[in-house]
Amino acid sequence: MKANINDTILVGIDEAGLGPILGPLIVSGAAFSVPAEKTCADFWELLSDSVSSNKKNLAGRILVCDSKKAYTSAIGIGFLEKTILTFLKYFSRVPETAGQLMDLLCPDSKQKILESPWYKNIDSQKIKFNADEISISAGALRKNLESNAIVLTYLKSFCLCAGSYNDLIEKVRNKSSVVFHLVCRLISEIIKSGHRNYHFVIDRQGGRMRYGQNLRTMFGGMELKILKEEENFSSYQLSSANKNIRMDFAVKADDYFLPVCLASMACKYLREQLMIAHNNYFIEKCASLKPTAGYWTDGKRFLNDLKVIAPHIQYNPAQLIRSR
Repeated sequence: MKANINDTILVGIDEAGLGPILGPLIVSGAAFSVPAEKTCADFWELLSDSVSSNKKNLAGRILVCDSKKAYTSAIGIGFLEKTILTFLKYFSRVPETAGQLMDLLCPDSKQKILESPWYKNIDSQKIKFNADEISISAGALRKNLESNAIVLTYLKSFCLCAGSYNDLIEKVRNKSSVVFHLVCRLISEIIKSGHRNYHFVIDRQGGRMRYGQNLRTMFGGMELKILKEEENFSSYQLSSANKNIRMDFAVKADDYFLPVCLASMACKYLREQLMIAHNNYFIEKCASLKPTAGYWTDGKRFLNDLKVIAPHIQYNPAQLIRSR
């Protein structure tokens, strides 16, 4: 099925890995072509035959929710994995390794990621899944989308390793600007399609409330209208002769907008796969090391363990450790 050029593209954008001291920062976007009469509909309701926002009583459906609800260290990556592999199967592509996952979600980032030795083995890092189960859930999803004339048009990520993150921090000076830089790359890529109407919902992190000046810089050739700038929600309209773009920056957007949840889960799943590679690399060199999720306190613990338990492991701190 091809999306009608007059359909609206609904897009959710989210990030994972902004807070850690170790591991990648990832920003993802998920976009759907939607008939005009369904642009305000609840996606969980429309797709209730194949997806659910609740882990309980899934009854064969896949979980689509905020990644912080889908993943904990106790639960593991199972929910994330089934959901992301199901949506990738929609495009008839299911990765068998972490390297193939990067090829599908963020091919532009892979070469830079491979410059860090702890990610060198991602092409041999197997993803274990039940192919029949993924095929069944993907078939149900496709049927559900088609019955509502909805098309998944885009699922992609941009990934910064610690070294690239540090380089960008040197230029833009703060974390929120790094994230906004990646968000802008996603937006620019998505609006290259031939559609006329776009509605972006971007999960907002941090205290920034005003985005008007940044958007004027990014979309210099478009007319900008500020619709709302409040503590938890900022909204803008950009327009030109052939495009209309609504852009909402919302706190806790993953509570109400399914495309943001899907983007959130893509970010987290990809980050967890890369952290598996990270931990495997160091533990193979010293079995006494304990794995880390990379967040500040535990990341500091891991770095101290490297110093005390495994001083023989050589690494470039600028490649491994976030500068802020």
